Amino acid sequence: MAVFVLGDSGMGKSRLIEAVVAELGAEVTPVPIHGSASLTKVPYGVLGPFIVGLPVQEATSQLAVLRTLWAHLEEQKRATQKPLLLVVDDAHDLDEATAGILAELAAAGWAKLLVAAAARPGLPEPLLQLWFEGIAERHDLRPLTLPQTTEMLEGELGSQVLPNVAEILWEASGGNPMLLNGLLDDAKNDGTLLRRNGVWLFTRHLNSHGERLTDVVRRQLLLRSPEERQALNLVALAEPVARDLIESVTGEEAVGSLIDSELIRVTDRATGELRLWHTVYGDTLRNLISPARSLQLRQSLLRKMDSEPTSAEGLLRHVSWSIECGAEVEDRQLLRAAVLASRLYEDELARKAAALVKDPELQMAARAVIARTRYNASDYVAARDILDADFGKGNSIPGLLAGSLLWAAVMSALGHAPAEIMKRAQVLQRAAERLAAARPDDAEAIVRATKERLATMEAMVLALSGEYAAAPAMADAQAAADAGGATLPAANTLEKVFRLCLDAERLLADGKGLSALAVMSRAIEAAGADHDELYFLTDFLVVRSAGAAIHSGDWQGAETLLTSFVAGSGPSLISFGGGVHAAHGIILLYKGKAAQALNTLSAALEALRLTDPQQLFALTAAMAFAAAAEVGAQAKAELLLADFEAAPAALPRYMRSLAAMAVVYGKARLGNYPGAIAELKRLGHPDPDVDTPGIELDALAFCLELGDTDSAPRLLELRDGLEGPRPAAICAYAAAISTDNPADHLEAAKTCEAAELWTFAALAYDAAAHAYRAAGDTLRERMANSQRKRCLDRADDLPGEDASKSDDSLGILTRRERDIVALAVRGLTDRQIAAELQVSVRTVEGHLYRSYAKLNVKGREELPGIGGR
Repeated sequence: MAVFVLGDSGMGKSRLIEAVVAELGAEVTPVPIHGSASLTKVPYGVLGPFIVGLPVQEATSQLAVLRTLWAHLEEQKRATQKPLLLVVDDAHDLDEATAGILAELAAAGWAKLLVAAAARPGLPEPLLQLWFEGIAERHDLRPLTLPQTTEMLEGELGSQVLPNVAEILWEASGGNPMLLNGLLDDAKNDGTLLRRNGVWLFTRHLNSHGERLTDVVRRQLLLRSPEERQALNLVALAEPVARDLIESVTGEEAVGSLIDSELIRVTDRATGELRLWHTVYGDTLRNLISPARSLQLRQSLLRKMDSEPTSAEGLLRHVSWSIECGAEVEDRQLLRAAVLASRLYEDELARKAAALVKDPELQMAARAVIARTRYNASDYVAARDILDADFGKGNSIPGLLAGSLLWAAVMSALGHAPAEIMKRAQVLQRAAERLAAARPDDAEAIVRATKERLATMEAMVLALSGEYAAAPAMADAQAAADAGGATLPAANTLEKVFRLCLDAERLLADGKGLSALAVMSRAIEAAGADHDELYFLTDFLVVRSAGAAIHSGDWQGAETLLTSFVAGSGPSLISFGGGVHAAHGIILLYKGKAAQALNTLSAALEALRLTDPQQLFALTAAMAFAAAAEVGAQAKAELLLADFEAAPAALPRYMRSLAAMAVVYGKARLGNYPGAIAELKRLGHPDPDVDTPGIELDALAFCLELGDTDSAPRLLELRDGLEGPRPAAICAYAAAISTDNPADHLEAAKTCEAAELWTFAALAYDAAAHAYRAAGDTLRERMANSQRKRCLDRADDLPGEDASKSDDSLGILTRRERDIVALAVRGLTDRQIAAELQVSVRTVEGHLYRSYAKLNVKGREELPGIGGR
């Protein structure tokens, strides 16, 4: 009998077999045997400690070795009186002769084997044969999944872990436990991973050259030949790099060996492009190479290169390598690398490259890149100061417009109104006029480019602030142009995107969340992938799209949107991860899952304290305050309210209204806001001259949750103009309030359940129970109360719990079933019920059987107690 455990380096093979031996404990006699790379070609080399008494002339005899080894093992077995277990680690390094001896022992049943080996190169042939013959079991260790990584981190850190921490570490480690542990320890030691207010989060981008990971890489290098080390270093310094280029320097054998050992991999077979197998090795390897050695390697590679890298990633690595070893880089290359690095949130490299630009014509653009890095870190004042110094001072079109969109975004983030921003932006117009006068040949192009940029800036700041009233809808503008026989001038791509965002904001305020989501889909499609100066545009579009989906109650659409963003976000997950978690928290709060919402929103808030590129802190703090008030966590609520009041007010119009409503609702829940209902209704109608049904819906929904049934008639007036399952469910509850018919309450409750609005569903069932009590229908009152409790339980479900109980388990009975159960509760027998209702006894029995299943009771003796469930 044998058990083989195989996996890549760092997958935990040794730890696993150690745990197995510890579990078996006193049941076996463990005999450890370790493979050794230095003894791979020495027959029976690793068996030396067991065969020291063997004469030299018999050292190559398999029979003599087997006899001597067995005598040694038998001696140990007699001493313990327990079966032998040969524990073989690093079996991939065993010589064939030793592997043959071990296979003989296992096949003969003299000893059991527990073997760990690397998947590549794998087991020696004699051991592998045991598996082919069915004598051995094989278990391959796979990389950890994201949920497993999350579980491991929570077990290790023993506290709440922000989801993006698990996502980033999982992505960086590739699910390899050894690398995961190394990255985790290094991140904790250097302050990259910190615990703030009970939440573990990243304060900056992951450092992959800490002490623990460096030790892992050093051990790998010790096992490699000089040629292999050179090849590995070259790939680390130049990746992605052509295979034939590395082979021309180090030889084919070295490259092939590294590929077989899964230290490097071919990512594009057409071009033979090489990369490190584990990307986290890159920084560590580069950090281990001295500048002088790095320069030497660079020169050896450059002599073989026909041209410089053409891909963006290749350019970035090439420039980074050159800076590290002090080599000269052309200014335009430096600027391109700086722009790319800032978009990938490699802010330190972006600043280094930008600072090295010497050409005065390019320095303004370089300083704009440095401002980007400050924007990445939410240091808007520093970004503004850098951009203000150059605003409107360029001597060419690129120089004049450099950083202008980012300047407008920074001003918006600092809370300046769109009109004020555009008034200050006229500096750009006057500068363009002066430049056009100085360069008459280019005057038309200068004026046109500046006019287009100012139009884009205006659309952007209006969209960022949500001030849709200041801009006509694109559809209305087109209709007006058509009526006058004119053609609407084609907006540039960015202007069109922001105009669409304004249209979506207008639709959202009108309560047409699904239409707003459709418009945002058009905006995302129009924006494309390459946003140049506005590299944060995708984040902005995701926020607005998610807001529309959440307002309408399209939870699946919102989750899909956020999940797809996380999957493709890469480096921006640290800066924008807090926004993703805030959206998840708001969904939970709307569903009525206040306890879960509080945990999620609190974690998001800690991330947003560090970096808040979409200015979501105030909204998140307000929603977290409402959740804390909902669950009665007064001390926590007070802290969250202070966070909200101290937060910058740079929120778009709809979010600003929503945040204010959440704060009023929270204060009312805490019992210290007697004028809450009136204030909520005022917030739902921010402009007395303009109806905003969508904003009003949110306000009246809060009112209903506070028990204000007088809000129901107004919701019925709004109902026909609203879109989405959430507004429909809330209005269904309002309609049931207006009739106070128990059947209507039950129907409304089912609608709210379908929309996953568990608080509203519970309110509807509660109203049904009161109506049944007033009518003297005790049985139906109990059933409604049972359903109410089930909905409250759903709201309290923890993540991962199976809350999806069958709808029939405690479902509402049919009319005939209710009649029969009511008679059974009164004590009538089946035959008496049949006579009363003029049906057969078999029919009564069938209805009772189905009712027991629906009510989750075992028989008629439990029927009187169903109200307590």
